[in-house]
This record gives sequence, structure tokens and C-alpha cells, in this order.
Amino acid sequence: MRALVWGLVLLLTACVPVAMLRPPEPARGLEASLGVSLFANPFANQDQYPVLLLPYLAVAQGDGQVEFNFSIQWGLRGGVKLGLGPGLALDAGLTVPPLFGPDWSQGVPVVLDGGAILGGDGFYFSPRVHLIGVPTSGGGSWEWAWQASLGTYRRDWVAEVGALGGFGRILIHLSAAWRFGIAP
Repeated sequence: MRALVWGLVLLLTACVPVAMLRPPEPARGLEASLGVSLFANPFANQDQYPVLLLPYLAVAQGDGQVEFNFSIQWGLRGGVKLGLGPGLALDAGLTVPPLFGPDWSQGVPVVLDGGAILGGDGFYFSPRVHLIGVPTSGGGSWEWAWQASLGTYRRDWVAEVGALGGFGRILIHLSAAWRFGIAP
């Protein structure tokens, strides 16, 4: 039962999956991405759809060294990416659920995530961890999850496959997005 509850928290906070769809190089100027993720429905039974489709929208602004990004994939995620060198960046963010949905009177679920983005020549690998919780005045409850994404990208598109685990199961996702830039 506990795994099901945390699975629901993950789904509601866009952590199933949090599609990265970002190369290791921080944005130069303003960039936008529009895409979709497909993944097996963790709550499916015989009467439900076996695959879920989640749209993805992201905006990033950067100077080539530091990037601030915002994405929506059910939940709302704000993050920062720091370029450490060619093909190496650190990325961290905070995800909150959408304003509509369940009653959040018992606490609003949040996800803190962080990881590295390694790659170059049109490919990347990103290991990351997620701290998922429902903060309350009594401290709330918190759990850890892990994610690994492997992707390929070009100037105007990006695609990735990823795995999310830590709750007694592994969820696989396929994601792709078109990239639009308004760089200087």
C-alpha cells in the first residue's frame, strides 16, 4: 500500500517521469521545448489504458554557463543548470503539483531533484536522485527515488529513454520534444 501511495504522489508531482529532455550544454538565450512522454500506466488494470501520454512544455534562459529552466509535465518544475565544462553540467529543481486536483489540505507534495548531465556529440546520460515528500507542520513524510535518462539531441529536437525506480518497481518512459531557440 505504501508503494501505491508514493506512486500516486509521484504521478501527481510529475515525477513519473520527469522527462529531462535537456542536453548538457546550458541554454544560450531563450529556448523552448514542446514534446510528449509515453510510459506504462502504473495503476492500469484490465479496464484502463496500459500506456499514459503526458505532454511536456519547457522554457529555458541562459548565458551558456548558467541556465534557469521551467517545465510543465503535469506538475510545475523550476530548475537551474550549471555548466562545469564541455559535456558536463549539474542540474537541480523543485517540482510542485498543479493547482487543480486533489485536496491539498493535508500537505502539498513536492519533489526536489538533482543530478548530473554528461555527454556531447549529440548524446547525453543523466543520473539523478529525487527527494519526494509531503511537508507538514509535523515534518511530513519523505522518500528517495532514483532516475537515469539516456538521450540524443540535435539543434531542433531531443529524444530520451529513462527509468525511474525506488518504490518496488521501475517505470520506463520514452520522451521526445521539438526545440525552438531565440538565441542572440
